[in-house]
Amino acid sequence: MMEDKHLRNVYPVSWVTESPRFIKYIEKWHSDSKDNLLVADFASGEHDRIPTFFTKELPRLLKHPPASKKRIIVYCTDIHALRLDSLLGKLEEDDLLNNVRVVHAALETMDTNAKLRTPSMDFIKDNPDIATWLDNFLIREQAFPSECFDVGILNADVVGYMHEYYKEYSDALIGLQKVQRLIRNNGLLVVTMPCSLYIVDNIAVLEEIGFKYLQGVDINLSSGEKTYLEKNVKPTSLSKLGHYTFLIFTKI
Repeated sequence: MMEDKHLRNVYPVSWVTESPRFIKYIEKWHSDSKDNLLVADFASGEHDRIPTFFTKELPRLLKHPPASKKRIIVYCTDIHALRLDSLLGKLEEDDLLNNVRVVHAALETMDTNAKLRTPSMDFIKDNPDIATWLDNFLIREQAFPSECFDVGILNADVVGYMHEYYKEYSDALIGLQKVQRLIRNNGLLVVTMPCSLYIVDNIAVLEEIGFKYLQGVDINLSSGEKTYLEKNVKPTSLSKLGHYTFLIFTKI
């Protein structure tokens, strides 16, 4: 997968293409699967870089035919409605609503309460040909079913943020358990910039709830040097200033 310095600057998450594990999974979908690739950007906030990279730039890197019947669809979830509405404005401006959904949901309850924001729902109803099975399920049930996502993203130290924001550890744990529940067996979870805000042992926490650590990569942004991270890496060594760090897990 070719490196593009502009791409790296605009979409830091594009560094995941430096992970052989990630590329193997995505290329297998690209070559073998007949189904859409369903991606969850959990606790997305108003940030549009994840959905834009996955629906616009990653297909370009894969040389995925625009006319293909299968697509990469990203579901952005967040508990803050105003942030989601801000995200919707960006997605509308960039003409990305065909392949991005915006869903109002808390991590802890998204398997029982998850609602498409009105503009997302209206866009699907006005363009029924773009609807996925998950769109129809969300509209009907207003909840996410188990094992609905192929890839999940926890961007910008979400695990650390949860442990700080949710003062009771059990709430953070429940939220992460729901993330695990919604990812398919053998699917991927990508964790970006762990410990950049709060020092939490992401690997230990996620393996405890049913994920298996596959690979981690740390990139020195000045030199481009890559370091592959062992499972026993110290949390305090992750996501240092001037570095981009990510961890890849699979659901077992």
